[in-house]
Amino acid sequence: MNPFTKLKYIQSSKELLDVAFARASKLTLPKSKKPAHVRARDKEIAKLKKVNDVLAFRLEDIVSRFPNFDEIHPFYRNLADTVVTIDEIRQALASVSSATRIIRGIIQDNIRKLRKAESPSAARKLRSAAYGRISSVIKRIKPRLAVIRQAALEYRRFPSINLELPVIVVAGYPNVGKSSLVALLSSATPEIAEYPFTTKKISVGHIPLDSEEGQILDIPGLLDRPMAKRNPIEQRAIAAIQYLADTIIFLIDPTLNCGYELSSQIALLAEITSTFPNFDIFPILNKGDIASKTEIMTARDSIDRHDLLVISTLTKEGVKQAFQKVVNQSEKVQEKLRLLQSRSL
Repeated sequence: MNPFTKLKYIQSSKELLDVAFARASKLTLPKSKKPAHVRARDKEIAKLKKVNDVLAFRLEDIVSRFPNFDEIHPFYRNLADTVVTIDEIRQALASVSSATRIIRGIIQDNIRKLRKAESPSAARKLRSAAYGRISSVIKRIKPRLAVIRQAALEYRRFPSINLELPVIVVAGYPNVGKSSLVALLSSATPEIAEYPFTTKKISVGHIPLDSEEGQILDIPGLLDRPMAKRNPIEQRAIAAIQYLADTIIFLIDPTLNCGYELSSQIALLAEITSTFPNFDIFPILNKGDIASKTEIMTARDSIDRHDLLVISTLTKEGVKQAFQKVVNQSEKVQEKLRLLQSRSL
């Protein structure tokens, strides 16, 4: 499951300071017969303690909610790395931890000084000086907080995958109909549009498989190019294949309506097949409602698979039959289904 679900909204440096100082300013102490300068320093000490409680708690909470990146599933580790590099996040979290310690030190130092203040004005100056130093510390980590805020926002949106259930990944070039296929087969509602890279994230749909349940993933489109040249969106797709897939449906558009040559799509299929030799990969031709006989035969000849299934996600023709064939012929899917069925007995 998504290891980042505990992450909450992270306040900016300004928001942190505004909340801490505002809460401190609203403090009231019980009436006392102590001398005026004693009451004044008690109030300023209470303010600093409140600032410490608010800031230290919130900063420590930010750090503690992040999981240990070395212990999470490699899929999520790789996915996280495509948003903000893990090294950058670790450095940012270390800066926040360091800032927390510095702020505690500033407050403790000024509380000691406040206890010796001999007038209300002296107490106010000491508290004000402490506020200034605390503000400087928080402002110094402003860029680090911004990095953490960005990462947390994206991390929380990662899909939750149950790795005990069969996982079928739909791969291929952009705009070949992957999202449409996933939407037809499952509970997922991926965005569908006629332009490349509509799918920028990984969508998970749940599907009935015999008497059990499986998952089907709509991943971003891939292009036929070296890994080093893949953008973060494509890297997420590769991570989904590498770490999650029990089987892969490779969707092909033989009509060129997707905007990419058939030869490029076949080259990508060959690359994925060679990169993941132990995976069950099922090429399927989409857009059979508009594809000519020549286009279909050319695609079959290119892959040397004359039994290659043809479907149409627009008319739904052949979709269920093709999917059932994939499920029946996938060794890993069947292995997981047998394990699930044995547990339910």
